[in-house]
Amino acid sequence: MVISKQIVRLTIHLKCIKNYSMKNFYSNNFIITGYHSGILFARVGKKADEIVKSYKTILHFLIIISSFLLTNCFVPPNAVLKLRPKTEDIEWYKGKEIATVTNDSVSIIISYDRSLNDDYLFDVDIINYSEKTLLVEPEKFYYKMISGTIEQNELLSPTVAKDPEKVILDLQKAYALHQSQVQTQTMIYSLGYFLQFAAQTKALVTNDAELSEEVDERSHRMRESELIDDIQNQRVSESLDNSTYMWEILTLRKTNLRKDESISGKVFFPVKERAKTLEFCFPIGEYDLKISFDQEVYFKPKPYVDSNLVY
Repeated sequence: MVISKQIVRLTIHLKCIKNYSMKNFYSNNFIITGYHSGILFARVGKKADEIVKSYKTILHFLIIISSFLLTNCFVPPNAVLKLRPKTEDIEWYKGKEIATVTNDSVSIIISYDRSLNDDYLFDVDIINYSEKTLLVEPEKFYYKMISGTIEQNELLSPTVAKDPEKVILDLQKAYALHQSQVQTQTMIYSLGYFLQFAAQTKALVTNDAELSEEVDERSHRMRESELIDDIQNQRVSESLDNSTYMWEILTLRKTNLRKDESISGKVFFPVKERAKTLEFCFPIGEYDLKISFDQEVYFKPKPYVDSNLVY
């Protein structure tokens, strides 16, 4: 509705006019000047004009605040990190450097894959040459920072690999909670549609057109909300399925290795972006196999600074 200081043009259904008296319009500071073809003409009084000005001021303020917030919202990308093994025993395969660490009993073939979601991602293959059965426990793998930038009061304690069994358990909990939420939403929507059906039945019995229109509008909004929830639930399910496949199938998990047996999989370590050299240790049974990597930062996003805020 557009309001001027002199004349206001209000389009009102004839049914609505019956519900309002002239006193209502006067009390709201509108002075009726005429009516023609379903259009009501009125002059705006001083009080109504002040209200309109107040709304305009608030609207301009909200637009300025929203513009400021939107132009200063910035999510920096993760740094692109590359780890290169510090050993001469290297082979190349499909663009990846493959290093081998071995002794008379155990051999580890390791290659750096990439950094993913603040984790180093390695492909690891372990072979048991000893006469004993060895227990592979990825959660006991760790690394130490040999060189790099240390923050104030930072402790140089070993950084352990992520425990696949713990992550898988957390994913199972998340999946159970998600399924519970989906079932709860289904029950709520079923109840909502039943209530809408009851209300629509009442509207038909009482011949209440206004109630029928209101029920239709509520049902339409409910169907839209249900569609949005279905899309969101599908995305959550796909994300959980992908993560579960990664951790249950592709990840190196706790395993007993007998003589001449091998196992391979991915190992996740938390990223330490400020490091320059890292020493990785793989305790397997009574053996500790170590290898160092040099870290190179190929892309490190700079902190975002709005030029409008620089003085």
